[in-house]
Amino acid sequence: MEARGLPAAVLAAASDRRGGALEVAVTALDGLLEAADDPPLLERAVAALLAGQPAMAPIWHLAQAAHAPDPAAALAALRHDLTTEADAAVAAATRWLRSHLATGGAVATVSHSSLVDRVLARVGLVEGQDESRVTPPLSGLSRPPRWGSVADPAEAVPGASTAPAAAPGDPVVGVVGADAIGPGALLNAVGTLELVGRVPTLVVATAVKLVPAKAFGRLGGAGFEVVPLEAVAAVVVGAEVLSPVEAGRRARDLAAPPA
Repeated sequence: MEARGLPAAVLAAASDRRGGALEVAVTALDGLLEAADDPPLLERAVAALLAGQPAMAPIWHLAQAAHAPDPAAALAALRHDLTTEADAAVAAATRWLRSHLATGGAVATVSHSSLVDRVLARVGLVEGQDESRVTPPLSGLSRPPRWGSVADPAEAVPGASTAPAAAPGDPVVGVVGADAIGPGALLNAVGTLELVGRVPTLVVATAVKLVPAKAFGRLGGAGFEVVPLEAVAAVVVGAEVLSPVEAGRRARDLAAPPA
């Protein structure tokens, strides 16, 4: 892909291997808005993002907006929705998590998600991006979960712990992000499948993570795995806490991309 002339934000988003899907999407949107009045450049920018981030559902939505009759307006509306929906998702997930940790305990998560980090900060498990109180409790994962105790968040638990599930301080609930959510499954970092098999797990997302089956089937890559939606406890989509079945239905009902 010829990178010459592409907005810097597009190149940064396409090559980002550390940021969460929403963080990458915001950067990508800013870059696409720079190119919105130049159709050939906009098309090249979309192609670069699709090639650079093959596992992220928000890029599919960005491509949809870029192909709208008024790309600038569609991209600007999507940029606004990303912010408002993210705030709503954090609030909804925080309420769910607090209710499931009312008597104390620990929460586990896998990989990096800006939404999950904000939720953990809300319940006092991390401060901003400081993960010093969040350590890996499980072994055998290529990307070990991070966790922290609500009952005593200042107390770090050794990462090598392999104590049985009933041991004090072990995770009683999980919270993860998602790079994509399809009609029957979600895509997230390796380690998610094992986590959801151990503890009830909440998925925190916004509507840009939902994609129909055809689009979901094209997503994926090294370091990611497909997790059946039925394996998770609930899915936050913006302000709503949905059952896995309802989240899948909303993904299935999305319009197919234009040919």
